[in-house]
Amino acid sequence: MVTKEISNLANEIFRVDTKILHLGLIDLEGHVLLDQSTSTPEPIEPGQDRIMFYYQVGLNRSRREQFNDVHGKTTYVHIMREKMQQLVLYLPMITVYLTLEKTTSPDKVKEIADKIRNIGGKAITVAIKSHKFYSSNQD
Repeated sequence: MVTKEISNLANEIFRVDTKILHLGLIDLEGHVLLDQSTSTPEPIEPGQDRIMFYYQVGLNRSRREQFNDVHGKTTYVHIMREKMQQLVLYLPMITVYLTLEKTTSPDKVKEIADKIRNIGGKAITVAIKSHKFYSSNQD
């Protein structure tokens, strides 16, 4: 179940730029908080393959964190594919996975990443704390 707070955060992210095609919000344990496309007004119930993909995105984050002391923290990863672009942002308490239009310039990708990082920690904290995985792990 997607909470109102997570939906609000997703809406804020989608408002950042029209080049964003798809959004996945993932907690630090790899749980899918939200999976939504700009073409659908409501979040999508992810299939098993999408759940596994998001879990691996979360796993990649934890692997990168092993190198933080030596190389510094990773803020985002930009991937160019034949048919689209992917952007993964490592924010406190949450990983944001985006697909972007293929024509998005590298400067525009950086601008999108910067705008999302500046959304504000309070909105992210409220969204994360509203999710069942966070609530059940705090008991």
